Amino acid sequence: MPYFPTAVLPAEFGESFQRERKQRKISQATLAERAGLSRHLIIQIEKGENVGLHFILRALAVLNMGLRIDTAGINYDDVGRLDDE
Repeated sequence: MPYFPTAVLPAEFGESFQRERKQRKISQATLAERAGLSRHLIIQIEKGENVGLHFILRALAVLNMGLRIDTAGINYDDVGRLDDE
């Protein structure tokens, strides 16, 4: 299953999501219907607006895609330098 990269801004995610939808030749209305969402919500996702993660996952499922979230490792050297500032 392909995944969207995790280190993206919401607007970049929205652009990538829209590009994937268009490559599959699926309209916003069709995607919304298949995901059980409103077309307005698909528009919000594509604009990078704040929507619930469960809505994004439902929309991605229609595109047969997933979302991977990685946790950032803590660099303790950088944390120590915060006290110096």
